[in-house]
Amino acid sequence: MNLDEARQLANVNERAQRLFEDGYRIRSLDGNLHLIRKQHGATYTLDRAEKSCTCPFFTKNSGRYSCKHFLGFKKLVLSQRFHLATLSARWEAEEQAATIEQVFLSASRVLSARLEVPLCLS
Repeated sequence: MNLDEARQLANVNERAQRLFEDGYRIRSLDGNLHLIRKQHGATYTLDRAEKSCTCPFFTKNSGRYSCKHFLGFKKLVLSQRFHLATLSARWEAEEQAATIEQVFLSASRVLSARLEVPLCLS
């Protein structure tokens, strides 16, 4: 390996660590076959069993070196799962807050009607 190749591989390793932040998402087709897609970009097929990827870097290097998709696979999966879990938790919290607010407003209306006092919420 020459100096240019070493620099290129270092660059690939660095880029592999930020796939999620760069807009890549993953969809599993089965246990070993996955689609990796960049937002508004190309989609590549990653085969973990065959240790291959359909991206130009992997194809150009005839599989001699791993591409960023292969190197960053695990981190991308974990980042995507964490992101989805965070969104789910946030949505659930917002839904609970909305439900509590609805219960409060309903109880306030009932109480206001029983006391014959105008409901003032501002």
